[in-house]
Amino acid sequence: MHWIIQNAMRTEPGVRELAETLPRLGIPHSFHDLGDDWKLVPEANPAGNVIVIGAYAIRHEARRKGWIPGVLEVEHDHLAYVRTWGDAMLNAAAAVWRFGDVPLSSLPDRFFCRPAEDNKLWKAGPTRRDEFLEWHAQVRKLWDEPEVESSIQPDTRIVIGPLREIAEEHRFWIVDGRVVTNSLYKRGERVIYENYSDPEVVAFAESIAADPWQPQRAYALDISVGPSRDLHVIEVNNLGSAGLYAADIRKLVAAIEEMVF
Repeated sequence: MHWIIQNAMRTEPGVRELAETLPRLGIPHSFHDLGDDWKLVPEANPAGNVIVIGAYAIRHEARRKGWIPGVLEVEHDHLAYVRTWGDAMLNAAAAVWRFGDVPLSSLPDRFFCRPAEDNKLWKAGPTRRDEFLEWHAQVRKLWDEPEVESSIQPDTRIVIGPLREIAEEHRFWIVDGRVVTNSLYKRGERVIYENYSDPEVVAFAESIAADPWQPQRAYALDISVGPSRDLHVIEVNNLGSAGLYAADIRKLVAAIEEMVF
C-alpha cells in the first residue's frame, strides 16, 4: 500500500513518527502539500491501494482520485451512533435540531454542541449561551447575503445537550473489528499523551469494536472516563485525519497493511 502524508500534519508528533517509520519498514510513501483547490502538490498517482493521512479537507482529493482505502471516511451522523450504541454514547441524551430551528430562548447558560454529521463545520465542545447566540445571529445574517455562500445552512443539523464532566479522554484505533493501539490524550484539562489505557477502558473499547455494526472498517474511537469511572463513547473520527497522539505506530501500520480490499 502507498501512504500519502500531508506535510502540514507532520507537526503532530504521531504523524512525524509515522513519517519516520514508513521508510524504516520499506513501505512506499510520499509527502505532499494541499493546495487551495484541495489538490495535492505535487500531484500523486501511485499504483495500487493508497491510504491518505492529512487534514479533513484532503478527502476531496482522495475521492477525486478514487483511491482505496483513501481516507476511510466516516459518514454517519449522531443519531446513527445513538441508535446503535445507545447509552454508551456520552451525548445520548442530546437533541438534534435544524440550525434554523434551534430553540434559542430555552438554551441553558452552558451546554455542549457539535455538528450532527462528521463534517467539521465548527469545533465540537462546550459553549456559553451568549457566545452561541452571537454566533448563531452571525450565521443567520449570512443567509440574507446572496453573494455569500455559508457552509452552515438552515437545515444543517446541530447536536445540543447537557455538559458532561470528563476525567480522562482516550483514543483507540479500530481496524476490522479489533483494537490495534490506543493512547491517553487528556486528563482533566491537561493534554497528556501516553501509550496506555486502564484495562477497563480497553475492555470497553473492545466491546464497541466487537459490535456487529461498525461506522467504517478502520477508524479512531474516542472514549471518556467520568469522575466515577463511567465509560462512554465521545465520538468517532476518520482514521486518516485524527491525531495519532501516543499510538503504537508500528502496530497501526501493520494492521492497515494487512487489510484486504
